[in-house]
Amino acid sequence: MGKNDLSSLKIKMEKKLPEETDTSLLGKKVGRPRKPVEERESEVISIKITPSELLALKNKAGMVPLGRFIKHHLRTETTLLQDD
Repeated sequence: MGKNDLSSLKIKMEKKLPEETDTSLLGKKVGRPRKPVEERESEVISIKITPSELLALKNKAGMVPLGRFIKHHLRTETTLLQDD
């Protein structure tokens, strides 16, 4: 037998997609449910800051994205985003 002999190779015929009549996967939802429209964060604001302020902000945020850090700070440390 040579190095390129494929006579002992067995080929399996596997189906990759479920049959059309298979209902075991139908109706199952994967993942978490969607938030209602009222609770989604869809509004955008923009601010301009100096380079030194940006550097200080990056140092405080560390590995956390800046937008997420600012949002968390505004929600937890201030009452700016709370309804009166």
